Amino acid sequence: MPFLIGAGNLSDEEMSPGSMILSELWAEPLVKFSCEQSPVSVFNSLKETSGLFQLNGDPASSNRETGSWLEALGSWRKPTILFVSPRLSGEIPGAAAAYVALAKSFSVPLIGIVQLEGVWDSEERILDGLPWCGRLSRENDLTWINGNNSKPRINMDNFYVSENLKTRMRHIDI
Repeated sequence: MPFLIGAGNLSDEEMSPGSMILSELWAEPLVKFSCEQSPVSVFNSLKETSGLFQLNGDPASSNRETGSWLEALGSWRKPTILFVSPRLSGEIPGAAAAYVALAKSFSVPLIGIVQLEGVWDSEERILDGLPWCGRLSRENDLTWINGNNSKPRINMDNFYVSENLKTRMRHIDI
């Protein structure tokens, strides 16, 4: 399963809601790691582990011993989803494009980019030419209809993003 990384130094509080949504929709456990940990040690510990792997910290930061996490994700051919948090104005920071370029330069198998919360502007996302998969949001997610005796209603935007990512994972070269 894929690694979930942030474009820049996204906090656990910023990344966890999106990670949890995917974990729930895919019925996979969420395992969290820090960029301060050695990528080699983490990858070796995951040989028999399935799940989604959230990486907290800045994956482009260089480590003297191992280089950056982005380099390691590319070298080990680990499928990766890039999370981007919009500015308060709703604009997408330039870090999104920069991280896509870095991932490409390190041959990271990038599944796509997911916007975390905020307002989704599909026209702007199409124009920037980046591999967007959509926006994940806790808005209207798993709300109950007609009391507790009914089935939960899934946020269809989140479901669409989930299915888009699954489709892209099937076609990624790893």
